[in-house]
Amino acid sequence: MEELREILRHHRASHPAMELRDEVKLIYQNEFGGGHLIADPEEGLRRLRQELDGCPGGEEPLFEPVGGGSVRVNLAPASGRVSAETLFRVFYLSSLRVHGTVEGFREKLRLLYELHDKDEVDAFLREYEAAGYPALSHSEAYRGAYAPAYRVIGAEYARFFNVISAVDRFSRFAGPVFIGIDGMCASGKTTLGTMLSEVFEANLFHADDYFLPPEKRTKERFAQPGGNMDRERLTREVFEPINAGRPASTRSFDCGTMEYSDPRQHPTRRVNIVEGSYSLHPELRGFYTLKIAVRTDSETQLRRLAQRGHDYLGSFIARWIPLEEQYIAATDLYGNADMVVDT
Repeated sequence: MEELREILRHHRASHPAMELRDEVKLIYQNEFGGGHLIADPEEGLRRLRQELDGCPGGEEPLFEPVGGGSVRVNLAPASGRVSAETLFRVFYLSSLRVHGTVEGFREKLRLLYELHDKDEVDAFLREYEAAGYPALSHSEAYRGAYAPAYRVIGAEYARFFNVISAVDRFSRFAGPVFIGIDGMCASGKTTLGTMLSEVFEANLFHADDYFLPPEKRTKERFAQPGGNMDRERLTREVFEPINAGRPASTRSFDCGTMEYSDPRQHPTRRVNIVEGSYSLHPELRGFYTLKIAVRTDSETQLRRLAQRGHDYLGSFIARWIPLEEQYIAATDLYGNADMVVDT
C-alpha cells in the first residue's frame, strides 16, 4: 500500500487538475492493469493507431508509474520509438499477466480517505459499487488539462523498452532478422530473449542446447575462448537453413546423458533470437542483425545463481564464471555489441 500511496501523491503533484475519479482510475490500473480495453484486439489496434496519429506534441515523460508491476506509457513520446503493432502487442501481453481482485481493489480504495473528505468518498464509492466497479474514463477536468493518451503496460516491458524499440526497427527489414543475446551468466539473457520472442512472435534458440559433444571435447578446443559451444552445429541447424528460407530443425544436447534430443521443427519467421553464453562468438557475429550483450553486478549475479541451488552456485564459481570471464575479455564482447543492457 505504501507504494500506491506514494504513486498517488506523485500523480496529484504532477497533475493538479486530478479529481477523485482520476485517482480511482489510477487505483483500478494498479490492481487490474489496462486489459479492459482489449475485448476486441483488432479494434484495440485500430484505436491505438488512431490515437498515435492524433497525438499532440507534449512534454510528458515516456513512462509514469502505476505500481503493482505496471506503468503508463504515454503515446506522444512513444510514437517515434516503436510501431503501433509492437506497442499494441506489448499492451496485449501485459493485460494477460494482471490478475487483480475486487477485494484487493476495495482495500486500495481506502487510500482515498487520506486525500478527500469522508462524505465525498463515501458518496462516490456507493455509486461506484452499485455500478459494479467498472473501468472509468478520466474526468473532464483531467482531459481538458492534460489530453491523456497512454496505455498501461507491464513494468518489465518499460525496463527493456529501448531493446524492444531496436528490435522493432530491425524487424521491418526484408529477409530474416537474427538477434543475438550474450553476456554474463545469470544476467538475464533467457529472460530478455523470452520476452522478445513473445513480443515479436519470434523463434527462440538457446545456446545451452549446443554444448560440445564428447568427440569435440579436445584440449585444443577448450583452449579457445568460448570453445565449449558447438557453434558449427548451431550454424548448420539455425543460421544456414533460415537464411536459405527453410524452417530450422534443431536438437538439444544433454550433458547429463550425453545424448541429443529428437529434432524440433521451427516455422519460418521474420525474427529469430539466439540467446545464451557464447552466442556472439566472433565466428557467429556476422550472422546477426542486432547484437545485444547483457551484464549485471557480481553481487546480483551470485544472488541469482544461489537461488538456483547451492550446488549450482558452486559449479559456476569454480568453472563456468571463470570460463565466461575469459571469453568476455578475449573477444571484447561488450565492445563489439550493438547494445549493452544492464540488469
